[in-house]
Amino acid sequence: MKRSILVLLLAFIVIQNCASQETYEARDYLIIKAMPLSMIDYRPRLRFGLEYKANNRLGYSIDLGIGNMYLNRWRLDGLIWGQDYSFFEIRPELKYIFENTQDYYLYFALELFYMEMSDHLLSRYYEKENSNVKTTFESATLNKQKYGFHLKAGANIIAYKRLNIDIYGGFGFAKRNIAYTDVVNPVTGTEAIFLEWGPQPELFEGESTIFHIALGLKMGYTFWIQ
Repeated sequence: MKRSILVLLLAFIVIQNCASQETYEARDYLIIKAMPLSMIDYRPRLRFGLEYKANNRLGYSIDLGIGNMYLNRWRLDGLIWGQDYSFFEIRPELKYIFENTQDYYLYFALELFYMEMSDHLLSRYYEKENSNVKTTFESATLNKQKYGFHLKAGANIIAYKRLNIDIYGGFGFAKRNIAYTDVVNPVTGTEAIFLEWGPQPELFEGESTIFHIALGLKMGYTFWIQ
């Protein structure tokens, strides 16, 4: 929640400042970007991408995210994930740049995304599909997949000619599937799972279609200008 408020505040300030700037002759750019906030997410990963911005008001980008115990150990310590934690995501995106200046550009975008996560969990619990009671287990393998789309708007600030600060927000829909396999010593109880600290979808097995929000901050560097 705090991260969302910070990003929204930064976006408001940026758009307000950008409104008074003059446009200029567009050029082609190739930018490498990273999303630092994904490192501290509840499902941590390294997320980075490549963006090509053409002078015809179109931009094309693709982001990859990779997470595991080796890359994210400092954040995984203290979370429920174990030694076999694995995360992968891919996000292609098409941008329409409706205002372009030397110091920033504003855009609308269509982003597609696919994410998958897996882990081997010990001494945990979940709710089986089509059930409303908790099942505890000695060990089990969790598999999660999610794919969908976002409609986004954003502002990319260009500082010192090559440093990029990209702030965006949007919404869309996703299909989510969560499955538990290789469950050892399952014991079905009589009560539902009680969530004390907000949503934890990994605890609920099954397939669902959900409303999905995109909100974030990327840092980038322009290493080619035409």
